Amino acid sequence: MDRITFQKVTACEYPSLFPIYKKYLYPAIEKSFGWNEELQIQRFSNSYKKEWLEWIMFNGERLGLICTKQEEASVHIYLLIIFEKYQKKGVGSAVMKYYQRYYSDRVTKCCLSAFKSNQQVIDFYLSLGYQIVSEDKHFVDMERSLCFNGYMGY
Repeated sequence: MDRITFQKVTACEYPSLFPIYKKYLYPAIEKSFGWNEELQIQRFSNSYKKEWLEWIMFNGERLGLICTKQEEASVHIYLLIIFEKYQKKGVGSAVMKYYQRYYSDRVTKCCLSAFKSNQQVIDFYLSLGYQIVSEDKHFVDMERSLCFNGYMGY
């Protein structure tokens, strides 16, 4: 059976990613604080480093994009985009479960943020066992323990 795989974004591909980011994040950003093109271009290049980005692949086809960074005790998911035609087909859940397994012997938790205005995304992460740990006017910060069944691999 084929499985979802991941492929690092290349330096040549990186400049073409902003339009993808804009397509999928524009509604939430516009609703939260208004879209400022120059600010978002700068934010994209400052927040999503090329080496943190991977294509989500299946049978040679790109299903989306994920941006993660491993820190000392956690992995932070900065961006998860599932392309429209693959949404609501289990791709997002499969990707998140893969990352949870992949990082479970490296760190103790997975962290992410979601726009408060995007309840569908918040519900998605809640369904995967994430809990809201803090919030502000525009965002909720969520995390999930990666220590399964109390066993931490010691």
